[in-house]
Amino acid sequence: MKRKILVIHNGYPLRGDGGDKVRTLNMLQSLDSIGFDVCLLAFFKKDFSLLALNKKSMPSNIKSYFIFTLPDRWGLGGIAALFRAVITWIIVKCNHIELIQLETSLSASCVRYLKKNILVVTDFHADPVPELQMNGRTKSSINRAEKDVCYALSRSQRIIAVSNNLANNLKKYYSYDCPFSILPCSFNSEKFHIDPAQMIALREKMHLKERIVLCYLGGLQKWQCVEETLDIFLRLKKKDDRYFLCIYTNDDLTPFAKKIELLGNDCLCMSLRYEQVPLYLSIIDAGFVLRHNSLVNINASPTKIAEYMAVGAMVIATKYSGDAKVLVEDSGYGMILDEIENISSEMIDELNLKIHSYKENKENASATIKNYIFKSRLWHANEIKLKSLYSNI
Repeated sequence: MKRKILVIHNGYPLRGDGGDKVRTLNMLQSLDSIGFDVCLLAFFKKDFSLLALNKKSMPSNIKSYFIFTLPDRWGLGGIAALFRAVITWIIVKCNHIELIQLETSLSASCVRYLKKNILVVTDFHADPVPELQMNGRTKSSINRAEKDVCYALSRSQRIIAVSNNLANNLKKYYSYDCPFSILPCSFNSEKFHIDPAQMIALREKMHLKERIVLCYLGGLQKWQCVEETLDIFLRLKKKDDRYFLCIYTNDDLTPFAKKIELLGNDCLCMSLRYEQVPLYLSIIDAGFVLRHNSLVNINASPTKIAEYMAVGAMVIATKYSGDAKVLVEDSGYGMILDEIENISSEMIDELNLKIHSYKENKENASATIKNYIFKSRLWHANEIKLKSLYSNI
């Protein structure tokens, strides 16, 4: 008879096809695949319009409960946590649940009324404490998140983390003794099988056939270092006027308008739907993922890096860009910058040479990068680790 596992996510609805949603759905399908009877308990607080889309994306073989919960602000945090814990207890009791998997530490307080014989595994997507500190959240929010992390670590029999950096920093700042497994964020590989003819046609349509195309993909928050990305591009442009920059974002570019004007016709800014991203990424030669020195960045496993590599592009990152250093070194292509402020002329020269070397050998280099990332960052590799983790519980 199948063992029954309840996956709890206190962060619904999930937007688009971002890393959190892809990871959660992959996790549910893998737990089913390795032999569990899987239920999902998803608590949501807002964005009712997205809820129908989230329900629609659920695998048909997964039993799911979508429960509205009060927000954790306006003094309602304690009541909201109590409500979620009671709902969790009822669902565990009614479904004879034997195991719990918490998606993120934000779900930790949900299990506080459960008997200790119900085993818990926590999947840490991040450490929320430095993220809340960076965003200037209230002291009470930060303290609550810290308590959640501590409780998740003490209550769990196994820990899952998206990166070695995250696992090591959790141990450094909170300490825990239970075994951990590293399951890095993966990308949706089905969407990244691009017909080369489509890529060539799009490059020609955009008059980029002879250009060296660099790219920034993502949001425009300060921690995403868009200003620094533009500065590096301007310095590269002085080395070779073939450089061209694609900025793919759905955010407002007004704060960067003056600097983008300096790029003239050597820059394209586009808003893309998620399903358009793979094709428009396929035309690039290199992608930027620059980050400052902060725990939020160091602990991460950015899906964006894998998506750049999935189209065969080299990655330009800093040593603080999550696990970028490992992926660049293992694939053999890309550039890791020590800093993003006061970058020396020598560093820009080295970056320029690496991009040109990639461009001159693009057919082989691109194939090598793709082969590496499709072997190392497909979810199947994580499913094997997940099966091993649960075989010992």
